[in-house]
Amino acid sequence: MQIVAISDTHGKHRDLKIPDGDILIHAGDVTRGGTKEQVVDFLNWFTGQKHVQKIFVPGNHDFFFEEADSKKIRRIKSKDIIYLNDSSIKINGVKFLGAPITLWFNNWAFKCNRGAEIKKHWDLIPDDTEVLITHGPPFGILDETVYGKRSGCENCFCESMR
Repeated sequence: MQIVAISDTHGKHRDLKIPDGDILIHAGDVTRGGTKEQVVDFLNWFTGQKHVQKIFVPGNHDFFFEEADSKKIRRIKSKDIIYLNDSSIKINGVKFLGAPITLWFNNWAFKCNRGAEIKKHWDLIPDDTEVLITHGPPFGILDETVYGKRSGCENCFCESMR
């Protein structure tokens, strides 16, 4: 199974050259401002990709997904896109779980405070999860901002990676 993973396209998805693969994952921030129009543009592009499976997990810029109910989301996305928001799916026997939650940062979407609040969220991830898709990084792993600040979560789900 060949997985292609992207994130943080912020409306520039049409500028990308996406490699071939079996599963295409977008791990959030498909928009700059989270509007429905931006989301629809992304979803139309995403559904047109040639990958057999397409998984999408929203990010902290994707306000539409935080505010919309599941019926509204189903109406605008095609059936070939797998939308994961604290949910999972098995593909070829492999369990994928998507969690959009991130640390509170500039009052964006899908946010939690450091410590106990976000730890409660991570504690809900089942042990049998094989591929975990999140928008926010763990602390100290590819989490440095352009200002040199670490933005990752110290309470993350993957302490064993440190």
